[in-house]
Amino acid sequence: MDLIQDVLILCLGVALIAAFGRRIPVPMPILLTLGGWGMSFLPTLGNVRIDPSVFFLLFIPPLLFADAWLIPKRDFLRVLTPVLALALGLVAVTVVLVGYVVHWLIPSIPLAAAFALGAIISPTDAVAVSAITEKLQVPSRVTNIINGESLINDASGLVAFKFAIAALATGTFSFVEMGQSFVLLSVGGVIVGVLVAGAISKLREWLLCAQLSEPVIQTTFSLLTPFAAYLAAEHFHLSGILAVVAAGIYAGWYDASHLDTETRRTAWETWTMLLFLFNGLVFLLLGIQLHTVFKGLAGQSWWQLSLYAGVVCAIVMGLRLAWVYVFAYLPLLWKMKWTQALEVRRPANVFLVGWAGIRGSVTLAAALSIPLVSTGNAPFPGRDLIIFLACAVIVVTLTVQGLTLPLVIRWCGISGDGIAEREERAARIETARAAIARLRSALSDETPALEQDVAARLIVDYETRIELLEAGASADADDDHADSERRSSINQRLEAERRLRLAALSAEHSELIRLRNGRQLNDESLRLIQRDLDNLEASVRA
Repeated sequence: MDLIQDVLILCLGVALIAAFGRRIPVPMPILLTLGGWGMSFLPTLGNVRIDPSVFFLLFIPPLLFADAWLIPKRDFLRVLTPVLALALGLVAVTVVLVGYVVHWLIPSIPLAAAFALGAIISPTDAVAVSAITEKLQVPSRVTNIINGESLINDASGLVAFKFAIAALATGTFSFVEMGQSFVLLSVGGVIVGVLVAGAISKLREWLLCAQLSEPVIQTTFSLLTPFAAYLAAEHFHLSGILAVVAAGIYAGWYDASHLDTETRRTAWETWTMLLFLFNGLVFLLLGIQLHTVFKGLAGQSWWQLSLYAGVVCAIVMGLRLAWVYVFAYLPLLWKMKWTQALEVRRPANVFLVGWAGIRGSVTLAAALSIPLVSTGNAPFPGRDLIIFLACAVIVVTLTVQGLTLPLVIRWCGISGDGIAEREERAARIETARAAIARLRSALSDETPALEQDVAARLIVDYETRIELLEAGASADADDDHADSERRSSINQRLEAERRLRLAALSAEHSELIRLRNGRQLNDESLRLIQRDLDNLEASVRA
């Protein structure tokens, strides 16, 4: 009963902090962390402890699956080289460097446990970066690198974390054996993830063909996929982390072309709510755990703890900045002069990638999943201190890098390249043309006059849409005063249409409620009509 009460209080805390956070100019992860710190003083939440294995299984699979599902597959492949340099190379160097430095600085922490700390703090959090930069214009290549890196280094960092924990349990550690095992477990995990996601996709497809399914059933299978992939891979002693990533990538490709409109809407809304809640709970638990961790470190000197945290944060942030500059320019310098390299890789963009190394939910989830005991039921060596250092890295990167990231973008003169907007506009034009062609091909001399009239009005609507989109593209390409005025006129026309459509829909909603309150309409019919109006309103607002 106490556990259920605590969970409900935490969920309420996430919702309230997120609501008030809309009016506070501070990134949401920071507000949630501070809110968790404040809630930790409540008697019922002061000693909240979650079983590490349960925490890992509950939070990691859905968070990784969603990242893999959402990542743009084409853009991810285009930046695969820098992503692998960051997600594999930088993670490996971070694990080794942090491990040896922490073991040297704090001899009471075994080398394997210090490597575990390095693995924990190596993954970055694209969600936290997006929450901070969502209202700013960032070049698409930078965004793709940050998102792709976050996906792959989540997997590589967590796999390294598992190896470090296993090494501490066995008392042996070999980089060669770890490399061989990593390749074997990774390949096997990817295969299992694809097979599980493929099998679930075929089952969902069969249910649809047999008319045995509906959107909520399809969405339930979607929610179960990451857990199924993880547990299946772990059953065969393979990488459950990479199985989840592979399943997410496959599901993202499959769902885009095989699901109907209502299923896509239901799945999107369900996953949006789940990710909001899970990400919020992780940061809220970070604040709560800080209070618990400080209790466990009560006997240690604060200046020593500050020194340890400062050293680890400096290594993580400094190493990343050095790494991105080396891998941005060193390969180019082999083939061209320095000035040519600067033209190809703009220094401001490189610095932005280096400064966007914010840690977040995955780091915390891994830290809180450290076992309570190691070999022989002995307490895990330095567990509270490792969690403290991981929390310090999260807090420092969120505050120092997170709060200054918008300033860095403005000071460096970084702006968006408009590639995504141009591609979207071109796609909208082509889809409108395809619709016109389909409508015209469906008409013939035998078509009833009423149907011809409806088709003619639809074609006019599509042609007007194409005209507006092409005019917007032309205005974007030119900067003279005439085109600026033309763009302003287009925007005013679109805004006027949007405002009038929303006003009309609002009137329909109000009339529905009046009819229901006057007992002229039953609740079932109300919901059916409301759903149609909601779909229309969502499209108008978009």
